[in-house]
Amino acid sequence: MAVVGAGYVGIATAVGLAEQGHDVVLVERDGGRLAVLGAGRIPFHEPGLPAAYAAQHAIGRIVPTAEIPKVGLDLVVLAVGTPIDDTGSTDIAYVAHALDQAAPAIASGAACVIRSTLPVGSAMRLGTRPGVVAERLFVAPEFLRQGSALADIRHPSRVVIGSVGDQPDPDALALVTRALASTESPLLVMRAEEASLVKNASNVFLALRLTFANEVAGLAEDLGVDVGPVLEGIGHDPRIGHAYMRPSYGFGGSCLPKEVRSMSTAGLERGLPMYLSGAISEANADHQRRFARRIAEAVGGLAGKRIALLGLAFKADTDDVRSSPAMRLAARLLAGGADLRAHDPAAGMNARRVLPDLVVVSTVEEALRDADAVVVATEWPVYRDLDWAALKPLMKQPLILDGRRLLMPAQVRSIGYQLERLGDGSDLG
Repeated sequence: MAVVGAGYVGIATAVGLAEQGHDVVLVERDGGRLAVLGAGRIPFHEPGLPAAYAAQHAIGRIVPTAEIPKVGLDLVVLAVGTPIDDTGSTDIAYVAHALDQAAPAIASGAACVIRSTLPVGSAMRLGTRPGVVAERLFVAPEFLRQGSALADIRHPSRVVIGSVGDQPDPDALALVTRALASTESPLLVMRAEEASLVKNASNVFLALRLTFANEVAGLAEDLGVDVGPVLEGIGHDPRIGHAYMRPSYGFGGSCLPKEVRSMSTAGLERGLPMYLSGAISEANADHQRRFARRIAEAVGGLAGKRIALLGLAFKADTDDVRSSPAMRLAARLLAGGADLRAHDPAAGMNARRVLPDLVVVSTVEEALRDADAVVVATEWPVYRDLDWAALKPLMKQPLILDGRRLLMPAQVRSIGYQLERLGDGSDLG
């Protein structure tokens, strides 16, 4: 089998296939990444995945290469990027190029499955490309969560397979099903465009829940109450539940913001007003601006104030800073004249590439020294478990603004900190 693209999805998929006993060639055109993979390592932070990849690489089950073999393959998995532009349109050029490169293998009898996130309406067009046998082409969107990719590939919540051809090759469909399905997970077989819409709409719905929680949190602040018990009470309704109901100052990452814009654009291109999708993006941006204003008000204006920013990744257990609310917050604080010192357990190097003017330090102590305030921007457990009593003397004033509701209020206040939590108006006195 061949997996094309050595990002989160590609490497996790390659490991999953190798752990089933398949021989996998992992195709990556970037020479730097290919060298890292050839040394038995992966080029990003993801819990558990480095060891799993190293184990399969060491026994020869995963072999990195720069080209897709033209013959000898049973299955080709495409897991290349689908970036989004400023208009909200998704670029499928990488998928189209990879599919063209895989055409000889497909013509020789291989099945092909696209795991890249496709905008709705594009799968059928890909099936008409020269040399592509639509009956052996499928779409199987991934539902991997960064920070939990290995668990999600081993125990998927569901497996969705969409057929591009009107009459899919039964042997090819059976092969794709055996490779991706799990005995413990629901298997859904449908048309390719339906499969793409499952992926797109699922992420938009998750973004909707987060946006709702953040909106309720803002109202709670203005009312002078804590949103925690409010959302707890809402979540006990069995029709609603607690998942994705934890408020923060905004969501980010490579999936949710992109999927929201992609669905909105897909609808608008067809003359359909996408009221919810458009509102989610606007609300998410506003929640981020609102938290930046709260920080400025808490320290009496940003100019010249030293602020410690704890967290740069868009979520814990990843080094990904794409569309990270923490990075956007850092940019706003810098633009306001703050003297910013940032720390992240994994994302510092990536953050420097995006914001060259950002000072990223190697320890929390360096970040907090002489700080007028410390902002918890990413929910890394290490920040919750800090010895906050020992850190307090380092700061100019013991002020914490918790944008992730990570810390225990009674604990840090008993030490002598002033704590302001997102969604807790009672902190404002």
